[in-house]
Amino acid sequence: MGTVYEAMNKSQQERAMGAGVPLNGDDPQRAPEPALSHASDEFDFIRYSLNTPTAAELDRMQSEVDADVINRRNNARPAREVDLAISRIDPHLVNFYDCDPRASDEYTRLAGSLIAAAGTRELKRLLITSARQGEGRTSVLLNLACALSHAKKRVLVVDSDCKRPSVLRMLGVEAEVGIVEALARSLPVGSAAVKIQPHGFVVLPLLERVESPAELLASSAFHEMLGIFEPEYDFILFDSWPLLDSSDAGLLLRLAATTLMVVRAGKTTPGHLGKAIGPLAEENLFGVVLNRAA
Repeated sequence: MGTVYEAMNKSQQERAMGAGVPLNGDDPQRAPEPALSHASDEFDFIRYSLNTPTAAELDRMQSEVDADVINRRNNARPAREVDLAISRIDPHLVNFYDCDPRASDEYTRLAGSLIAAAGTRELKRLLITSARQGEGRTSVLLNLACALSHAKKRVLVVDSDCKRPSVLRMLGVEAEVGIVEALARSLPVGSAAVKIQPHGFVVLPLLERVESPAELLASSAFHEMLGIFEPEYDFILFDSWPLLDSSDAGLLLRLAATTLMVVRAGKTTPGHLGKAIGPLAEENLFGVVLNRAA
């Protein structure tokens, strides 16, 4: 039996060195058998398991993630809530009170179309704009925000019309801190946010004209602010200045995933509309709203 064991040991040694061993009259010219791979031995599952974080370490890492989420939400929580006074809001905000059911139904349908489309494409960030001044884009934006909120969606309105900020004015709301003030004073981003009750959407306002829109909208601080808010909302609606009124329109277009154009019946010409949407790729235009058609 000793001879058998010696032969087996010799065979194993030779196979480990990659040598082929003829067996039972096999052709000695046959190509040598491949060496046995020890790759599976090198992937030591015991050693791998020893390098895996322990249950206590996993719990600690999860606690850190949970703490980060809590801190972000606290940072983004609106500092103020205001109850709208119907007597102070702009009369074009038809979705805020029962003054024009037909118009309100149109905004409800628009909100439904946006929600449905968001199931198949990225639509969280939506820029509401127009070709020229006076076409009603801010009233469309606020009516849409109200309709989305009534559909149980979490909505953030960002007043990014640096030339004529008007969101707070149309709502009849006052504030002491807006986007510029929060960034300049390094305040929590939520200090600039106002929750509009009873509708439930949140406004991130500008309090006054911004002399250098590019300095604000292209700043890393502004984009970090939006990044803190973004996980907390289903839709972020950006108000804008008219695209044909400034060469800085590209700054606005880069804020959002898609654009909703507002045209006013009897005011917007086909030439103005064509020029305004010219820089937009087809996939970056969600649609066109005909405002004040009747």
